[in-house]
Amino acid sequence: MLLTLLVGTVLGVVTLSFPAQAGIWHEYPVAANRTCSATAVYNGTSYQTCLEFNDARTQVRAIVFVKPGAYTNFQANLTLSFGGGGPVISDSCPTMTGNSPRACYTAFTDLRRPYAVVDANVGIAGTWMTPLRALDMRLSPKEQENSNWCGPGAVQTIIATMGLSAPPQSTLADLMETTALGTMPWMMKLGLNGYVSQDFPYGDYRVPSTGLARIRGLEVVVKSLSRGRPVAVLVKPGQLPWSPGSSAYYRHYIVIHGFGGHQWSEPGFWPWVPDNFKVWDPGSGHEGNLTMDQFFLAVLGADSSDDAWVIST
Repeated sequence: MLLTLLVGTVLGVVTLSFPAQAGIWHEYPVAANRTCSATAVYNGTSYQTCLEFNDARTQVRAIVFVKPGAYTNFQANLTLSFGGGGPVISDSCPTMTGNSPRACYTAFTDLRRPYAVVDANVGIAGTWMTPLRALDMRLSPKEQENSNWCGPGAVQTIIATMGLSAPPQSTLADLMETTALGTMPWMMKLGLNGYVSQDFPYGDYRVPSTGLARIRGLEVVVKSLSRGRPVAVLVKPGQLPWSPGSSAYYRHYIVIHGFGGHQWSEPGFWPWVPDNFKVWDPGSGHEGNLTMDQFFLAVLGADSSDDAWVIST
């Protein structure tokens, strides 16, 4: 979609919890579709946690990666769980001493809606690091069907990813009054709220690019994802890593469906701060990761400010 400069239930569930298994450290697995926290470093040793999906995105496992910078000892505890119930799978890889990259991971299990989440604790040289988290969903991606329909394509993706029956993009385009200029942000929430439950309705919000206001704004996105509700965001497509060179006059919607982050214990704030987002681009058909720097570059100038304009619960 290309938008011109004119824009400015809770269910009863039974949760099966399995005791922590005595895991073992492995060599790094081959590259795969992953949603990860940012790589952190302590005394030269890097570490991160990820959700890894099979090719069909029907199964998922949790992983911790550790890459020592020198001969040291390390250990990891990780828990894979699902929003709305399902099994809770824990693994614990005991203290290992060495200088080779190693991975601790659970077995693959069925990916359940609304989301999967891994929480990980890594110990290095006798010190426990800040806890890490990665969360993602069973993405049902939809590509936009017309050049000005990134709004309908994004909304259709969000509804389908929630496991609901998504209407045709033409129906959404009519409902959101999409024109040759595209879909206005304040109309996106109307398209979503017509099809999703209203316990957490969608609204349009601004996320400032700096300071504590930025962290508070990003809370809106992370809370929505933690409810199993993807988020749409207005960007300039030429400022995305995978589509450089697009006209500066174009605006575009992409869908945030996952994040990786770390724990933050500031009183009064949500306990998880995102380091990056996992996103779907309905225009290019690309799924990718955006660091926070890349995210705020992508939204820069998408409206009349440097803020991110998100459609979130």
